[in-house]
Amino acid sequence: MSDHDHPHDHEHEHGEDEELPSGEKVRRAGHIVLDAVVASDLGGDDAEAAEAALELVFSHLLEIDAIELLLDEEAQEFELDISPLIGGTLLVVRRLVAELAARDGVDEEAVVMSVRAALDAAAAG
Repeated sequence: MSDHDHPHDHEHEHGEDEELPSGEKVRRAGHIVLDAVVASDLGGDDAEAAEAALELVFSHLLEIDAIELLLDEEAQEFELDISPLIGGTLLVVRRLVAELAARDGVDEEAVVMSVRAALDAAAAG
């Protein structure tokens, strides 16, 4: 059984032309974000394999409309809507912060501050 046989699957259960509810897009986007974490490790030192895995993740985000490019014909402007992707990412990050805080016996703010310090150190190095 592959990972994609589980109920968290991001394949359409609805008809191809049927719009997914907003909450379902966010839930599926969260799972796809986790898929991206796994996919980024799959390639190891093989840059082509890693790129192919991430392209597959991106295609799944497009399938569920977690990323949409819309044209406002009246204003002749494009609008990029990534709210389901951001919502799914926030679900994942909030859950991970809560689990780390519980595991380490600290409050969530301490976990966030630790991650901020690691981000700053990575950017500096």
